Amino acid sequence: MAPSFFDAKTDPIAALSQDQSGQRAQLAQYAIIRAATLMKGGRNDEAIREFKKAVAFDPQNTTAKTYIGKIYLSQGNTREAIKAFKDLVRSQPDSVDAHVNLGNAYLQDKQYTESEKEFKAAARLDPRNPLADYTLGHQYLQTGRLVEAKTQFMKVQKVSPKDGNVYYSLGLLNNKQGNYEEAVVNLEKALNLKKSFPAANYELGSAYSALGRKDDAQKQLSILWNSNAGLYRDLKLLIDKPRMVAMDTRNSGGFAEILGPGTPLLTLDPSLITPNSSKTFSVSFIFSNDMDLASITNTQNWSISRANSADAGYYNNTMPLSSKDVALPSSPEAIFYNPLTREATIKFRLNQNAAGNAVLDPSHIVFSFKGKDAAGRNMDLTADEIDGFRSVPF
Repeated sequence: MAPSFFDAKTDPIAALSQDQSGQRAQLAQYAIIRAATLMKGGRNDEAIREFKKAVAFDPQNTTAKTYIGKIYLSQGNTREAIKAFKDLVRSQPDSVDAHVNLGNAYLQDKQYTESEKEFKAAARLDPRNPLADYTLGHQYLQTGRLVEAKTQFMKVQKVSPKDGNVYYSLGLLNNKQGNYEEAVVNLEKALNLKKSFPAANYELGSAYSALGRKDDAQKQLSILWNSNAGLYRDLKLLIDKPRMVAMDTRNSGGFAEILGPGTPLLTLDPSLITPNSSKTFSVSFIFSNDMDLASITNTQNWSISRANSADAGYYNNTMPLSSKDVALPSSPEAIFYNPLTREATIKFRLNQNAAGNAVLDPSHIVFSFKGKDAAGRNMDLTADEIDGFRSVPF
């Protein structure tokens, strides 16, 4: 049989072509090796040039194309990353990783429709590979599509029931939804499956804090102290909510929180013996944190009320109000704040009645603050009120 025109064994042109192809592939590999060395030294721009040389020598080299896209993505250059990963998908249309990489680039560029298409394409190619569904779930989580995010994570859970990452993601979703009890269940499972998991420690600490489980939240904070300084600072900022520490009536002008039901108003100040007279009193409160000046001096953030709970006790020890009971102001007249001592002093006015025989129960008058501290954190709901009966914040 006559030899084929393209038989490399007998045709010199075919042999030369094959030899050149091998040389180009080898040159591409050399360029990739040089690029890897440059990457280790943090010289990513030079590494990209070497990877591009590799592609020039070997246009089908998917390793070089992948790294070009990943470096651009790490630099925040999503436009070039998308171009690189599009080229990769053209080279490997059936590659799950290629579609996921392109989806991630679109996601970072906030092209959510395009990223969703790529993640779904990857999931169709291999339904048993959880990566695409997992990443799409986080896209939904990021864009507020929480119900769809849960659907994605549940799909991943069926495929990878022992993957701590999926339980972490469910816990993260639960926290966003305010389902803190459920978040604790999922995040504790995540940490049982994956021991070193700072992100899960942070979310679990957040959930504990929201549930008022301060000791448990502090345990997660202690773990982060040794494992992740950034998340430690974030969790500390989150759980270190401002609290009332104490109430001080020493310079009140006569108001005494230890006096009980039926105390004549004139007991607080003799001038109140006069019918229809009035007197301004001052009460000071110490806070655990530096407070926001505008917030703490805003009278609308404060309230004054009669105690009516197990924590605060009950005004007049549950006895009904009489016509002689003083009408309490709903909020202070003014507030002064000392940032050096973290002390807020409120001023409020009490009015004598026309008969001059008004009474009140100072020990069961509740002072409450619902504002923010200097870091913008809301008050700890377990320590934003105080009265004389309880003597400590609740």
